[in-house]
Amino acid sequence: MTEQRKNDGGFLVRFLNKIIDAVLGAMHLTKYKEQIMYLFVGGGTTVVDWLIFTALVFLLPDLSAYPFFSHFPNAIEYTAAWAGAVLFAYWASKYFVFETAKKEGISQFFRFVGSRVLTLLLSLVGDFLLTGLAHINEFIAKIIISVAVVIINYITSKLLVFNKKESEDSNA
Repeated sequence: MTEQRKNDGGFLVRFLNKIIDAVLGAMHLTKYKEQIMYLFVGGGTTVVDWLIFTALVFLLPDLSAYPFFSHFPNAIEYTAAWAGAVLFAYWASKYFVFETAKKEGISQFFRFVGSRVLTLLLSLVGDFLLTGLAHINEFIAKIIISVAVVIINYITSKLLVFNKKESEDSNA
């Protein structure tokens, strides 16, 4: 019991999960908990990503005169927003989306971050193509890139990071 409490995220996470379970149960949606929670966590992750990105777009100086930044005008903004979003997404996914996540440790975190590197690269390439070459407004480009990122993140999280079969095999 002590080990379980140590890995369950603490009182607030347990409390929120009980509320979530009660609401989904009352709505007869318990079997869709993972998908529903992924949508909520994905929404929260997107908010974190956009808040950091937007703040940095307005706070950082325009570096587009420098060679690298002429092609990747928002590389710093995308990278910082990605890092903040990945940390939030890992925590929220671990405790609210994928039930098997509570059992694993640091290796799961590195798999999660590794799977998200793909979306950082996608964001940077999208920034290069849409903002750097096509000169599309960075916020419109961010919307386009965000749609692709959400889809890829769900697939990689489900198949590579929070794989129930892998966790069940390691518990046997």
